[in-house]
Amino acid sequence: MNRKTLVTMMALVATPLWTTSVSAEIYHYVDHNGRKIYVDRQSQIPPEYRDQMTRLKEESQTLSRSERARREQVLQRLEASKGTLGEMAAIEAEMASLEQRAMVKGNSVQVPVELRYQGKRKTVNLIVDTGATRTLLHKSTAKSLGAALRPGGHAQVVGGARIPTSLMPVDGLSFGPVDQGKSELLIIEPSVTPGYDGLLGMDILGKLKYEIDLERQVVIWHADRYRELARTRQELQARMNAESTP
Repeated sequence: MNRKTLVTMMALVATPLWTTSVSAEIYHYVDHNGRKIYVDRQSQIPPEYRDQMTRLKEESQTLSRSERARREQVLQRLEASKGTLGEMAAIEAEMASLEQRAMVKGNSVQVPVELRYQGKRKTVNLIVDTGATRTLLHKSTAKSLGAALRPGGHAQVVGGARIPTSLMPVDGLSFGPVDQGKSELLIIEPSVTPGYDGLLGMDILGKLKYEIDLERQVVIWHADRYRELARTRQELQARMNAESTP
């Protein structure tokens, strides 16, 4: 075998070894929770952690053979976890869809509700009120939609007084993930301007299971489903933590 042939064969053997070394290179960063996260591309490092990138790259280029083998195992676990990451993202997206931002003032919780009436749409602020048997709207808000009201009898308010009411059919009302569809609202004229547009009553709330997170100021609609998703997320997070541990 001549020298030229030997050099050519050595080059052919050396090339796949060099390629394997580069493909096994991975990076890691520490997130705000103190977790060490491994990725196989620099582009996967979130912008807020990019200041760690140079140091991590230099570290990966000086790894021993045994360290590279251990990192290769981590890379394989990363590939296996891609499905888990997608499942986690889907769960968190669904959980977010069940939450609605609320306005907490003292003991009252207000949520924005969209009314649909004869092709018109209007967002009103209603208090979540388990003491109200009917969902009601203040007369000035109903009039702003040009609603044609019909007599609704009388209602007893706090203090025992009885006041006249009207009725207003709407094509639908929606809030958070809930779409109620056609409904009939009770219309009253308050004696003072209360700073909100009406009450979300038990004729609608009674059909829902919900929770109010006062600390985060959100209402969680379909609470049973939300808790189920939270449990699944916790299990997936534990699995991901175990997979990312070197």
